Amino acid sequence: MKKIPSDLEILKAIYKRYNTSYKEYAQKEPDRITRVRVPIDIGKVAEDCGVQEDMIFGRLYYHFNKKYSYMDENGNRTTFFSSLKFEGLSVNFPLVLSILADLEHENKSFNTVITVSALALGISILALVLSVVL
Repeated sequence: MKKIPSDLEILKAIYKRYNTSYKEYAQKEPDRITRVRVPIDIGKVAEDCGVQEDMIFGRLYYHFNKKYSYMDENGNRTTFFSSLKFEGLSVNFPLVLSILADLEHENKSFNTVITVSALALGISILALVLSVVL
C-alpha cells in the first residue's frame, strides 16, 4: 500500500501546482469569477501525491472542508473547497496558504523538539558512559 499523504503534503502539492495561477490572475480579463477561488485538477494533485483521484477529492471535500472552513463574525461561511457548477472544483487559495504556513511552522517546531530531545539523550548517554568508565 502506498503511503497516505498528510495534509501538509497535499497542501504543498496544491501550492506548487497552482501558486503561479493565483499570482497571475488577470484583473482586466479574468479567467475565473474571483481571484480567491483557484480551480484545481484533482487528478493532477492526486498524481503529485502518488494516490488515486478519489482519495484526494474525499480528503478535500469531507476532511479539509470540515476542518478548515469557518464562519465569520457576520455568519458568512468561508469554505476551503467548493464544487460549483460555474467554477468547477476549486480551493480558497489564501486559506490554503495560511493553513500551509501553520502546518509548516508546526512541523518545524516538532522537528526542533525532536532534535533537541535526541541531542539531550545523546549527551545523557555520553555522560553515563563516561561516569562508568572513569
